[in-house]
Amino acid sequence: MNFEEFVNRIKESIRDYLPREYENAEVLVQEQQKLNNRYTGLLVLQEGGTMTPTVNMEQLFDYYNAHPEMSIYDVMEKISAIIQRDQPGLNIGSILQYDLAKEKLFMRVSSAEKNQELLQNVPYELKEDLAITFHLAVDLGEEGLASTMITNNIMEQYGITKEQLYQDALVSSPKVLPATVENMDKLLRRMMLDDMKASGMGAEELKAMEEEMDQMISANPNPMTVVSNEQTVDGASALFYPGMLDQIGESMKGDYFILPSSINEVIVVPDDGSLDHKELKEMVNEINHTQVAPEERLTDEVYHYDTKERVFEKADRFQQRKLDQAIDGVKDAVKERLQTPKHKATEISL
Repeated sequence: MNFEEFVNRIKESIRDYLPREYENAEVLVQEQQKLNNRYTGLLVLQEGGTMTPTVNMEQLFDYYNAHPEMSIYDVMEKISAIIQRDQPGLNIGSILQYDLAKEKLFMRVSSAEKNQELLQNVPYELKEDLAITFHLAVDLGEEGLASTMITNNIMEQYGITKEQLYQDALVSSPKVLPATVENMDKLLRRMMLDDMKASGMGAEELKAMEEEMDQMISANPNPMTVVSNEQTVDGASALFYPGMLDQIGESMKGDYFILPSSINEVIVVPDDGSLDHKELKEMVNEINHTQVAPEERLTDEVYHYDTKERVFEKADRFQQRKLDQAIDGVKDAVKERLQTPKHKATEISL
C-alpha cells in the first residue's frame, strides 16, 4: 500500500471508528504548512465548527511501515484515540472574537528565508532575518502546546492592523509563555540533580554532589546564559519580550552576542573582546547541522546587541557599523582640522 492509498483508505473509513457524534463530521485531508515544516494532515471537523487535532499522515505512514505487526485497522484505532483525546476543542467562532483571542496571543520566531512562502499569508514582524509570527494558545499542558497561527484572513476578520496585533502580542506573550533567563552552569546543574533525584539517589549523596558542582561552578564560571520560557517551547521569541534585550544587557554588564541554538531557546554570551563573531558563526552552523533537528533550527547567523545604542543586529553588521562610525569620526576630525582658521604667513624681504 503506497502513501496515497493509505491516506484515502483512512479518509473513507475513519468515521466508522469514531463515536456516533462524529457520523456527520467532515473529514479533510490537506497540506499543513507550519514554520520550518509541512505535511499531509487529516482533520475531522464536527458540526458546530469544532475541530479535532490534525493528524500527521506522513508520520503515521512511517510508523505503520516500521511495525509490520500493525494492521490498517490498528491505525484507525490509533487515529480515533488521538481525535478523542481529552483536550479542549478549538471552536472556530471563538478565535474570531478578538477581545477574547488577544489574551491567548503569543509570538514565535523563525527564519524568514526558510519560511518565505508561508509568510506571504500571515502577518509578521522582521528582526533582521528573523520573522516574528503571531499565534493563539489553544491549550498548554503536559503534552505540549496546542496552537493556531494568525493568518492575514483572520487578522482582517479581527478588523485590526498588524501593528496592533504586534503590540497586543508583546503584552500577552510574557503571560502565556513566561520568560526564563538562566546561567548555563546553573541550568545544567539543575538538570543533572533532577536526573539524579529521579534515579533514586539518596539525600546525603545528592547533597554531596550538589556541593561538588557548586565548587566547580565557582572555580570555573561559565558566562553563557540561556534565554527561553518556562515550557521551553518556542522560547527563542522571549528575546523580544518588552525590555528583555536591555535586561540581559544589565546582567551581562554590557554588549553581548546572541547564538540561535534553536527555535526553543537562544544562548547569549558577553562581548568582552575575547570572542570572534566569525568563529561563533562557524560553531552555530556546525551545531545546527549536527545536533539540531531541521524543524527546530532557527538560523546560522550570530546576532549582537549594542546596549548603548540599543541596536539588535547581525554580528557582522555590528562590526561594519562600528568600523563605519570610526571612519566617519576620522573624517569629521580631518574636516574640522581643515576648517580651523590658520595664522596668515607674512613674507619679509631682506
